[in-house]
Amino acid sequence: MPDLPGVKDPDKAYDPKKNVTLVGLRLAQKLEQDGIGAVHSDINYPATEKNFYYPYSYKYSLKTLQEASAAHPDLKFYFDIHRDSQRRDKTTVTINGKDYAQLYFIIGGKNPDWKENEQFASQIHQALENKYPGLSKGIFAKAAEGNGVYNQNFSANSVLIEVGGVDNSLEECYRTADLLADAITEVVLNVQKVDGGAAEGDAKDGGKKTN
Repeated sequence: MPDLPGVKDPDKAYDPKKNVTLVGLRLAQKLEQDGIGAVHSDINYPATEKNFYYPYSYKYSLKTLQEASAAHPDLKFYFDIHRDSQRRDKTTVTINGKDYAQLYFIIGGKNPDWKENEQFASQIHQALENKYPGLSKGIFAKAAEGNGVYNQNFSANSVLIEVGGVDNSLEECYRTADLLADAITEVVLNVQKVDGGAAEGDAKDGGKKTN
Protein backbone atom coordinates (compact mmCIF):
# COMPACT_ATOMS: atom_id res chain seq x y z
CA MET A 1 0.00 0.00 0.00
CA PRO A 2 2.79 2.57 0.65
CA ASP A 3 3.55 2.51 -3.09
CA LEU A 4 -0.08 2.67 -4.26
CA PRO A 5 -1.35 6.26 -3.79
CA GLY A 6 -4.84 6.48 -2.35
CA VAL A 7 -5.17 2.79 -1.52
CA LYS A 8 -6.08 2.25 2.13
CA ASP A 9 -7.95 -1.06 1.94
CA PRO A 10 -5.60 -4.10 2.02
CA ASP A 11 -8.10 -6.07 -0.08
CA LYS A 12 -7.69 -3.50 -2.86
CA ALA A 13 -3.88 -3.34 -2.80
CA TYR A 14 -3.45 -4.77 -6.29
CA ASP A 15 -1.73 -3.21 -9.27
CA PRO A 16 -0.78 -4.82 -12.62
CA LYS A 17 2.71 -3.27 -12.58
CA LYS A 18 3.55 -2.26 -9.01
CA ASN A 19 3.35 -5.57 -7.17
CA VAL A 20 5.36 -8.37 -5.60
CA THR A 21 6.82 -9.47 -8.95
CA LEU A 22 9.13 -6.44 -8.62
CA VAL A 23 10.56 -8.05 -5.49
CA GLY A 24 11.18 -11.24 -7.46
CA LEU A 25 12.94 -9.17 -10.13
CA ARG A 26 15.13 -7.52 -7.50
CA LEU A 27 16.03 -10.95 -6.11
CA ALA A 28 16.96 -12.21 -9.59
CA GLN A 29 19.11 -9.15 -10.28
CA LYS A 30 20.98 -9.51 -6.99
CA LEU A 31 21.54 -13.24 -7.59
CA GLU A 32 23.04 -12.36 -10.96
CA GLN A 33 25.36 -9.86 -9.26
CA ASP A 34 26.38 -12.60 -6.84
CA GLY A 35 27.28 -14.89 -9.73
CA ILE A 36 24.16 -17.07 -9.71
CA GLY A 37 22.32 -17.19 -13.04
CA ALA A 38 18.62 -16.43 -12.56
CA VAL A 39 15.43 -16.46 -14.65
CA HIS A 40 12.53 -14.29 -13.52
CA SER A 41 8.85 -14.42 -14.46
CA ASP A 42 6.55 -11.42 -14.04
CA ILE A 43 3.50 -12.97 -15.71
CA ASN A 44 0.27 -11.38 -14.49
CA TYR A 45 -2.06 -14.37 -14.75
CA PRO A 46 -5.35 -12.44 -14.29
CA ALA A 47 -4.39 -10.42 -17.38
CA THR A 48 -2.99 -13.25 -19.49
CA GLU A 49 -5.26 -16.20 -18.65
CA LYS A 50 -8.63 -16.30 -20.36
CA ASN A 51 -11.41 -16.80 -17.79
CA PHE A 52 -8.87 -16.46 -14.98
CA TYR A 53 -9.92 -18.45 -11.91
CA TYR A 54 -7.98 -17.68 -8.71
CA PRO A 55 -8.03 -21.25 -7.29
CA TYR A 56 -6.18 -22.35 -10.46
CA SER A 57 -3.22 -20.05 -9.73
CA TYR A 58 -0.81 -22.93 -9.17
CA LYS A 59 -2.04 -24.66 -12.30
CA TYR A 60 -1.06 -21.54 -14.25
CA SER A 61 2.29 -21.14 -12.51
CA LEU A 62 3.13 -24.83 -13.01
CA LYS A 63 2.98 -24.21 -16.75
CA THR A 64 5.41 -21.32 -16.24
CA LEU A 65 7.75 -23.58 -14.28
CA GLN A 66 7.64 -26.27 -16.95
CA GLU A 67 8.33 -23.79 -19.73
CA ALA A 68 11.22 -22.19 -17.84
CA SER A 69 12.75 -25.58 -17.04
CA ALA A 70 12.48 -26.66 -20.69
CA ALA A 71 14.06 -23.43 -21.93
CA HIS A 72 16.78 -23.45 -19.24
CA PRO A 73 17.71 -27.07 -18.42
CA ASP A 74 20.34 -25.91 -15.90
CA LEU A 75 17.73 -24.44 -13.54
CA LYS A 76 17.97 -26.19 -10.17
CA PHE A 77 16.46 -23.85 -7.57
CA TYR A 78 12.95 -22.38 -7.64
CA PHE A 79 11.52 -19.52 -5.56
CA ASP A 80 7.87 -18.51 -5.50
CA ILE A 81 7.75 -14.97 -4.09
CA HIS A 82 4.61 -13.79 -2.27
CA ARG A 83 3.62 -11.17 0.28
CA ASP A 84 1.91 -11.88 3.59
CA SER A 85 -1.65 -10.76 4.33
CA GLN A 86 -0.76 -9.78 7.91
CA ARG A 87 -0.26 -6.16 8.93
CA ARG A 88 2.94 -4.21 9.46
CA ASP A 89 3.65 -5.15 13.08
CA LYS A 90 3.73 -8.81 12.03
CA THR A 91 5.81 -8.35 8.86
CA THR A 92 8.52 -5.83 9.74
CA VAL A 93 11.81 -5.94 11.64
CA THR A 94 14.33 -3.19 12.39
CA ILE A 95 18.01 -4.08 11.91
CA ASN A 96 20.76 -1.52 12.51
CA GLY A 97 18.21 1.30 12.43
CA LYS A 98 16.60 0.30 9.12
CA ASP A 99 13.23 -1.35 8.56
CA TYR A 100 13.15 -4.61 6.62
CA ALA A 101 10.26 -6.73 5.36
CA GLN A 102 10.36 -10.02 7.23
CA LEU A 103 10.62 -13.34 5.43
CA TYR A 104 8.45 -16.39 6.02
CA PHE A 105 9.19 -19.73 4.36
CA ILE A 106 6.06 -21.71 3.49
CA ILE A 107 6.23 -25.43 2.77
CA GLY A 108 3.42 -27.38 1.08
CA GLY A 109 2.63 -30.05 3.65
CA LYS A 110 0.49 -31.99 1.16
CA ASN A 111 3.55 -32.60 -1.00
CA PRO A 112 4.63 -36.22 -0.24
CA ASP A 113 8.30 -35.14 -0.25
CA TRP A 114 7.79 -31.94 1.72
CA LYS A 115 10.58 -32.81 4.16
CA GLU A 116 13.13 -32.31 1.38
CA ASN A 117 11.76 -28.86 0.60
CA GLU A 118 11.77 -28.04 4.31
CA GLN A 119 15.44 -29.00 4.52
CA PHE A 120 16.25 -26.69 1.61
CA ALA A 121 14.32 -23.81 3.19
CA SER A 122 16.03 -24.49 6.53
CA GLN A 123 19.44 -23.95 4.98
CA ILE A 124 18.43 -20.51 3.69
CA HIS A 125 16.71 -19.61 6.96
CA GLN A 126 19.82 -20.58 8.95
CA ALA A 127 22.13 -18.60 6.66
CA LEU A 128 19.95 -15.53 7.31
CA GLU A 129 19.65 -16.22 11.03
CA ASN A 130 23.43 -16.39 11.39
CA LYS A 131 23.86 -12.86 10.04
CA TYR A 132 20.50 -11.11 10.50
CA PRO A 133 18.60 -12.64 13.43
CA GLY A 134 14.87 -11.96 13.19
CA LEU A 135 14.78 -11.20 9.48
CA SER A 136 13.25 -14.62 8.87
CA LYS A 137 10.17 -15.64 10.85
CA GLY A 138 11.05 -19.27 10.20
CA ILE A 139 9.40 -22.10 8.31
CA PHE A 140 5.77 -23.13 8.27
CA ALA A 141 4.52 -26.37 6.73
CA LYS A 142 1.01 -25.56 5.52
CA ALA A 143 -1.38 -28.38 4.64
CA ALA A 144 -4.70 -27.68 6.32
CA GLU A 145 -5.93 -24.98 3.94
CA GLY A 146 -5.49 -23.81 0.38
CA ASN A 147 -3.39 -25.59 -2.22
CA GLY A 148 -1.12 -27.46 0.19
CA VAL A 149 1.51 -28.36 -2.44
CA TYR A 150 2.40 -25.03 -4.12
CA ASN A 151 4.11 -26.87 -7.00
CA GLN A 152 6.91 -27.83 -4.63
CA ASN A 153 6.67 -31.41 -5.88
CA PHE A 154 8.30 -29.99 -9.04
CA SER A 155 11.66 -29.88 -7.25
CA ALA A 156 13.11 -30.60 -3.80
CA ASN A 157 14.88 -27.24 -4.17
CA SER A 158 11.64 -25.29 -4.38
CA VAL A 159 10.18 -23.01 -1.72
CA LEU A 160 7.50 -20.36 -1.32
CA ILE A 161 8.80 -17.22 0.39
CA GLU A 162 6.60 -14.45 1.75
CA VAL A 163 8.47 -11.13 1.67
CA GLY A 164 6.81 -8.62 3.97
CA GLY A 165 3.12 -7.80 3.83
CA VAL A 166 0.61 -5.34 2.49
CA ASP A 167 1.99 -2.48 4.63
CA ASN A 168 5.64 -2.85 3.65
CA SER A 169 7.13 -0.52 1.05
CA LEU A 170 8.99 -1.78 -2.00
CA GLU A 171 12.14 -0.21 -0.55
CA GLU A 172 11.82 -2.36 2.60
CA CYS A 173 11.19 -5.45 0.46
CA TYR A 174 14.17 -4.65 -1.78
CA ARG A 175 16.47 -4.41 1.24
CA THR A 176 15.30 -7.83 2.32
CA ALA A 177 15.56 -9.30 -1.20
CA ASP A 178 19.24 -8.30 -1.31
CA LEU A 179 19.98 -10.12 1.95
CA LEU A 180 17.89 -13.10 0.83
CA ALA A 181 19.89 -13.32 -2.40
CA ASP A 182 23.15 -13.41 -0.44
CA ALA A 183 21.81 -16.24 1.72
CA ILE A 184 20.58 -18.19 -1.33
CA THR A 185 23.98 -17.72 -2.99
CA GLU A 186 25.69 -19.11 0.09
CA VAL A 187 23.41 -22.17 0.10
CA VAL A 188 23.70 -22.76 -3.66
CA LEU A 189 27.49 -22.65 -3.59
CA ASN A 190 27.55 -25.01 -0.59
CA VAL A 191 25.27 -27.43 -2.46
CA GLN A 192 27.64 -27.32 -5.42
CA LYS A 193 30.61 -28.10 -3.18
CA VAL A 194 28.81 -31.08 -1.66
CA ASP A 195 27.76 -32.30 -5.11
CA GLY A 196 31.23 -31.71 -6.50
CA GLY A 197 29.73 -29.22 -8.93
CA ALA A 198 31.04 -26.17 -10.69
CA ALA A 199 33.24 -23.56 -9.09
CA GLU A 200 31.70 -20.23 -8.17
CA GLY A 201 32.69 -18.57 -11.43
CA ASP A 202 31.01 -21.34 -13.43
CA ALA A 203 27.73 -21.31 -11.50
CA LYS A 204 24.81 -21.28 -13.89
CA ASP A 205 22.11 -22.52 -11.57
CA GLY A 206 19.05 -20.33 -11.68
CA GLY A 207 16.18 -19.38 -9.43
CA LYS A 208 12.65 -19.17 -10.74
CA LYS A 209 10.40 -16.49 -9.36
CA THR A 210 6.68 -16.21 -9.89
CA ASN A 211 4.12 -13.96 -8.28
